[in-house]
Amino acid sequence: MPPPQAVDAATASATKAIERYVHALVNDSNIVQGAAILPLAPVETTPTKKSIVLVQKGVALRAHEASAILERMLAGTLHRDYVYASGSQYMVTSVQPHSVYGRLTSMQTDGGIIVVKTNRLLVVATYVEPALPAEAIPQVERFAEQLVSIDF
Repeated sequence: MPPPQAVDAATASATKAIERYVHALVNDSNIVQGAAILPLAPVETTPTKKSIVLVQKGVALRAHEASAILERMLAGTLHRDYVYASGSQYMVTSVQPHSVYGRLTSMQTDGGIIVVKTNRLLVVATYVEPALPAEAIPQVERFAEQLVSIDF
């Protein structure tokens, strides 16, 4: 078994790589407003790290929202009720084998949420108008495929 320092270093390196991917998804696209990455395996929280969110950019996913999305996605029940992310409410409109798509219920703006499960991670991405689902969904799905290709 590797020493704890080696495991911590590998985890930190993997988190940095994922962080670069998330920043590229949000910054380079002008379509995806925000994204968060959640690990499928349980993560121990500490006094300095109170959330299970590994990386997030452009979205403020609260700990209880992240936990609810993760638990319901793993149980296959995410589509049965509204999805809450960053204080916004989304209604699920489409369910795929590894993905769930929803639209923002706010009357002030249009937008949506995309939740994609990979082998080891859950990707939660949001978009707002003028971006359309037909633009955002393929982009987030490609992002998830990139994560799978590097064993996430």
